[in-house]
Amino acid sequence: MAMGKLTIFLLQLSWTVHLVTAIQRKDIFPYGTLSGDFTLQEGDDETSKVLALKRPLYFYESQFNELYVATNGIISAQDLPMEKQYVDDGFPTDFPVIAPFLADIDTSKGKGAIYYRVTESPTLLNRVAQEVHRGFPGGHFTPTHAVIATWENVAAYEEVTRATGPSDRLNTFQAVVAYDENDSYALFLYPEDGLHFFGTRPKESYNVEIELPARVGFSRGEVSFIFSRMEGTYYSVTSNEQSLKNLYQFGNTGVPGVWLFHIGNRYSFENVVPAAVGGALATPPPRGQEGDDSTTAGYPEVEYHETFEEEEPDEDYPPIADPDFQSPTIPEFLQPSHLDHGALPGQARLQPYGGDLPLTSDPQYREHDNHGKPPPASGPSGPGEYLAKFPALEPEPWNQPHQPPLEDVKQQQQLQPQAQAPQVVPQPEHTVLEVFPNNRGESSPRMESDPPLAPRGGHFVSEVEEEDVDFDTGVIQYSTETKETCARFQQQCSQNADCTDYSSGFCCHCRSGFYGNGRHCLPDGAPHRVNGKVSGTVTVGSTPVDLNSVDLHAYIVVSDGRAYTAISEVPEPVGWALMPVAPIGELFGWLFALELPNSQAGFKITGAEFTRHAEVTFYPGNQRLSIVQMAQGLDSENHLSVDTRLHGDVPFIAPGATVQMEPYKDTYQYYPSVVRSTSVREFTVVSAERGSETFTFQLHQNITYHDCRHGLRAGPETLQLTTERVFVMYVKDENILRYAITNKISPVGVEPSEPAQVNPCYSGTHDCDTTAQCLPGEGQQYKCQCATGYRGDGRNCYDVDECVEGLSLCGPHAQCVNLPGSHRCQCQSGYEFGFDGRTCIDVDECVEGLGLCGAHAHCVNLPGSHRCQCQSGYEFGFDGRTCIDLDECRSQPCHPQATCSNTLGSFQCQCQHNFQGDGFQCVPSNGHPERPKTQCELHRDSLQGGLSPRGPRPVPGGLAPGAFVPQCDEQGQYRALQCHSSTGHCWCVDSRGQERAGTRTLPRTPPTNCDGPDHTERPKTQCEHHRDSVQTTSPEGYSIVEGFVPQCDEQGQYRALQCHGSTGHCWCVDNRGQERAGTRKPPGAGQPNCDEPDLPERAKTRCEQHKDSVQTISAEGYRILVVFVPECDEQGQYRALQCHGSTGHCWCVDSRGQERAGTRKGPGTSQPNCDEPDRPERPKTHCEHQRDSVQTTSPEGYPIPGVFVPECDEQGQYRALQCHGSTRHCWCVDSRGQERAGTRKEPSTGQPNCDEPAVVPPTQRPETVCERWRASLVDHYGGLPEPHHYLPQCDPQGQFNPIQCYGDSSYCWCVDRDGREVAGTRSHDVVKPACVPTVAPPTMHPLPRPDVTPPPSGTSLLYAQGQQIGALPLNGTLMDSERSSTLLALHGSIVVGIDYDCREKKVYWTDLAGRTINRARLEPGAEPETLINTGLTSPEGLAVDVVRRAMFWVDSTPDKIERANLDGSGRQTLFDTDMVNPRAIIVDSSTGTLYWTDWNREAPKIERSSVDGHSRKVLVRDGIGLPNALTFDTAMRQVCWADAGTKRLECVASDGTGRRVIHSNLNYPFSMVFYANHFYFTDWRRDGVIALSRDSSQFTDEYLPDQRSHLYGVTIATTHCL
Repeated sequence: MAMGKLTIFLLQLSWTVHLVTAIQRKDIFPYGTLSGDFTLQEGDDETSKVLALKRPLYFYESQFNELYVATNGIISAQDLPMEKQYVDDGFPTDFPVIAPFLADIDTSKGKGAIYYRVTESPTLLNRVAQEVHRGFPGGHFTPTHAVIATWENVAAYEEVTRATGPSDRLNTFQAVVAYDENDSYALFLYPEDGLHFFGTRPKESYNVEIELPARVGFSRGEVSFIFSRMEGTYYSVTSNEQSLKNLYQFGNTGVPGVWLFHIGNRYSFENVVPAAVGGALATPPPRGQEGDDSTTAGYPEVEYHETFEEEEPDEDYPPIADPDFQSPTIPEFLQPSHLDHGALPGQARLQPYGGDLPLTSDPQYREHDNHGKPPPASGPSGPGEYLAKFPALEPEPWNQPHQPPLEDVKQQQQLQPQAQAPQVVPQPEHTVLEVFPNNRGESSPRMESDPPLAPRGGHFVSEVEEEDVDFDTGVIQYSTETKETCARFQQQCSQNADCTDYSSGFCCHCRSGFYGNGRHCLPDGAPHRVNGKVSGTVTVGSTPVDLNSVDLHAYIVVSDGRAYTAISEVPEPVGWALMPVAPIGELFGWLFALELPNSQAGFKITGAEFTRHAEVTFYPGNQRLSIVQMAQGLDSENHLSVDTRLHGDVPFIAPGATVQMEPYKDTYQYYPSVVRSTSVREFTVVSAERGSETFTFQLHQNITYHDCRHGLRAGPETLQLTTERVFVMYVKDENILRYAITNKISPVGVEPSEPAQVNPCYSGTHDCDTTAQCLPGEGQQYKCQCATGYRGDGRNCYDVDECVEGLSLCGPHAQCVNLPGSHRCQCQSGYEFGFDGRTCIDVDECVEGLGLCGAHAHCVNLPGSHRCQCQSGYEFGFDGRTCIDLDECRSQPCHPQATCSNTLGSFQCQCQHNFQGDGFQCVPSNGHPERPKTQCELHRDSLQGGLSPRGPRPVPGGLAPGAFVPQCDEQGQYRALQCHSSTGHCWCVDSRGQERAGTRTLPRTPPTNCDGPDHTERPKTQCEHHRDSVQTTSPEGYSIVEGFVPQCDEQGQYRALQCHGSTGHCWCVDNRGQERAGTRKPPGAGQPNCDEPDLPERAKTRCEQHKDSVQTISAEGYRILVVFVPECDEQGQYRALQCHGSTGHCWCVDSRGQERAGTRKGPGTSQPNCDEPDRPERPKTHCEHQRDSVQTTSPEGYPIPGVFVPECDEQGQYRALQCHGSTRHCWCVDSRGQERAGTRKEPSTGQPNCDEPAVVPPTQRPETVCERWRASLVDHYGGLPEPHHYLPQCDPQGQFNPIQCYGDSSYCWCVDRDGREVAGTRSHDVVKPACVPTVAPPTMHPLPRPDVTPPPSGTSLLYAQGQQIGALPLNGTLMDSERSSTLLALHGSIVVGIDYDCREKKVYWTDLAGRTINRARLEPGAEPETLINTGLTSPEGLAVDVVRRAMFWVDSTPDKIERANLDGSGRQTLFDTDMVNPRAIIVDSSTGTLYWTDWNREAPKIERSSVDGHSRKVLVRDGIGLPNALTFDTAMRQVCWADAGTKRLECVASDGTGRRVIHSNLNYPFSMVFYANHFYFTDWRRDGVIALSRDSSQFTDEYLPDQRSHLYGVTIATTHCL
């Protein structure tokens, strides 16, 4: 009996379950006056004094520096209104609220007390940190301050009457708000027996029997939004009385009564996030018996003993709600929480509250009583969920999920915490699942629209893949079969990346000199291009417009963060409307932004494969446009491919309007696999119809990409993209939409204090080449370093041809194709890349190209090619390709007494009458009949040269070596046992001669008993397939010696040791037949021991890859002598000393294998000492670049006769005397290496004297206009004009051919002797127009000329219009539009500032696109001259001082004013302080006074100084807005300006007096000049030049060019100086 009771007791003990009771009052945080608390004044509606915070607290995403504690169970970040404005209302509130128990509470007459304080106690802060780490296991939170508020024994407000005394229902609860510099968390604590009332009655409705439940949760308060205020986000923890009672019965930290929430973040925060651990109050199960054990004093654990029986799954238990059935009341951004194992009876124990929870995955801390079942996917985020999820608090069989009915789901959702955002964000099309790990290993998938935690919120975003998950440890386990390693998947890395194996997989990392995410790497510093298509439907107003795969091209100058985007063929309505949508091109700015310290551009994170979802919401019209941009990798030219899809509505913008975008900053938040940002932008639309209007739009964007989850994660959490300049334009005539954006990326909050302190690398004011990196030094110092793949001094860089210099990594059968800054490998014809993406393998055309050989032929694969072979009975016809029937009867194959009949592919022999036989042997009918040959005999004889079924078929050259000849018995049947006389293999065959599976035996082993029954046929293994597929004989029957035949064991598996029968090499293989690295042994070195384990394989280094890629054997098998093979040391690194085996040159290299300048030694000289430190490297000169780029040997290693190699002196300059090594000619050159005319001497006529001045022979002529124009366009096309490009066609004398055509097309026209088109002669026909050189004057150009066409004589206005300078003659003061012309066409330029030198008759201008200052003489055929091309960022206004022969200009990005002589010399900075955005500048040459405008929106002004930079003074400060235009009235001696903000034209004396308004209703002036009592200004609304009389203040004339686009600067060109 006793034994039976003991057995039952032990059985019950084995099912013991431990649960934690609710937190006790003594275990909440210390409070009261002894703890240093303040006490709130007694009363019904009291608010504490302000609690000043030493550090700011972030509630949601807003920063607060003070808090208030109120009687009614709340903490607020601002002073509270009267209680009647909020105490009886639900969420949301109008002000920020943290509400542990919001109700009408009263502490009058000693009914309880309310305590509060701010603490920095390390003990308390450590306790909070433990709670946060328990609830958010992956987070990093170290609180610096905490606010503790405690409501002790407080009562609900009641109106006490004689019939009812005061209530004894009192509540005690506590709130703790802790924070650090980035995050804030709130703890709500409800001790056991601490809540006795759960609602209060409204004061105004006391006689009505209603009670309003208390509110628990958080409210953001009202949010200011552009033009209005709107309700903020809120989060409700409770919803009814039962959920309030659950506050002390449950918890989300593992302890009932303790609730934890993440409530704010410095950078971005959508809504409150509950903790991820469950906690349930200990409640006896139905059949339990109470125990009396207590394991920990103060934290009693209640023990229940119960006999468990098998139960059916609880069908009422609802799993995670289906996203399709989400209730609108569920928060859009609600984070899923996770239930602790100990939350349920029958699951696992919980640590007692306040105890140390070990943050470890050590097995001793894991729970073992869950029977191996995975835990629930999510736990409750509020107490209301428990009743729905666990109605009976019984253990749930987690391994049997099921779909609940819809009504159950809805019921469950009604009990969940509620939160509401002001605007529902639609689900994006591209969905990413997020995984939230906790210390138990649970994970639950979520939709992408749910945002992640704050940057340190403890989770990551990753694409969910099928892996083996250990739910006890939370670690993904990888088996050796499924683990991705570099050995198997290295081809996924860029050819400029290294692959690194980690414990769970591999990651790719770009090598030094390249950047990217490892899968895609680009050369550092080099410019980049983007190509793609734009599609979709955009509704403008109410008109939908389709974009059908129009082209998008972008060009990015990576060295200074400039991104230019152009979209072609955009229809006019949508072209104007899309001007504000600069976010289309902003993507490229972020990808390749200029990096400030401690930041990285987007391409380093995403690589070239990602998807961007952006939504633009325009205000005030609420139009929405969706932008989806998918990057699909790098194309063959290393250009990024991005397709863009647009869908939605945009506001209407009037044709001809302009759009100005203000600079902005955007904060990007980075999580693994996703980047997010939200921002608001402002833009101004200027149109003739509506004037200037300002609008805004809000941009939400997600960029999802493939993140390598195996390596270390060290990326940024937040970065700031600063867009300093945005230029947008729609070119109506070309239907092109353009965006130009200048971007920098930096840590959040990085703000340079003074422009002068910013290093030129970060300000973009350096003078490095566009193909160079700017490397910042101390202060203003910097260094220019050519981008990877380029050489030079950094200011002039030249592409390195890796293919010519042997630097490519292309292997055998691959060709190297040079690219700007890089190269690519492409397989030769007949080869394709193998699985590694790098090695070229033979293409089996016979398998892939069905029908290659035509009818009656079969295909034979050859290395890199194939050949066709006619079937038996056919032969090639006269074309050598078509197989035609062979007439065998011509060779008389039959018996003389037989008749031969030819058939397709065969023939027949038939004995004649009175003869019998098979036609090959015929005997008289009275003789014995001959037995016909059997299949075996025919088979045998066909191999031995006997008779085939269609007659004799002699074997060429006799029997093929190694050929198998079957053995036949006396009856001509196949013998059952067949043996190969060469290999020694034996096997059994059936009656048809087919091998019986499993009967083959090896040489020197007993053969199989062929009389036994067939064994069950085993299918061929991979090894056997491999072995049997190897071709050991050629089609002609000769043995193929070099073929490797794998050896298989008896089970058909690869033998561990494999040897090559021809070469003698031996090596070990794995079970897949793959060679084990490091096991290969050459002949004579013994066989490797294949039983030893593999040594950890070291990935090949760059040197080893370089070495292995060099092709030293030609396709014909001859050794290639001239190639350089690098030498690597034992660790695979480049040896410091490298020597060329053929040329004998030796040199030193760095760790990347790059030659160290100045170390090369020629053959026959001593080797360089590579241990010496590098001397300061002198950049290669132009001569050295030319000399080193000359190819003197062919790819086969033979010298190339006839090439000229220039000679350089010790300083790298061209020697004055140059001679050709092959022709023996000699000549003199100038400092640029150009031959000096008339100095060339023939061989044996002596060398020229290069110290004498050159005499130009009379036959020497200068280049003609046609030749100069042609050379200019060739440069414009990058040196490689395409067939459709236009190039002028010149005759031998350099004159224009009378007929000109576009490339090789039939699109032609006639020109006159000056190259100008003859009207009406254009033709698209095959027959070209008949042209003669003496024809009527031209009227139009096929392309603008790059030289000056001066205006007619007289005075003219010169105006800048984008890529050209126009001339507008004046007739008195009226503009003569009929004689207007293009003075100068400047492709690729943006001409802004312009002025005229009346002495030398030269026009000067600033080029915003080229960052240059230029000039040209007003003479026919004169060409532009660049004066300044370094150190400019945004050159705008320009002024010429005719008297002092100087020019002045403003640079609006670094905010400075500079001067130089008119030839560009003597450059100096006049001012670089106290300016924000200088725009216009003029000079009064008569007095030497300089005037300029500062376009600072906060404090615009007009200033003056002397031309040498002295006597600086503010001339006008008040009453101006956007002073764009500035000019000087020489008659009145006044400074005049046109203001695009105030719309006024005003003048003032040079001393600031006598200010007067000339006109008060301008449109949008940009630039202005004064002449003959008139103001002429360019207007951006009208896109023209407007004339205004100073005296009458009336408009007198208007000129609108045919080509409508913005006009910039304007000046006057007179015949003499005024």
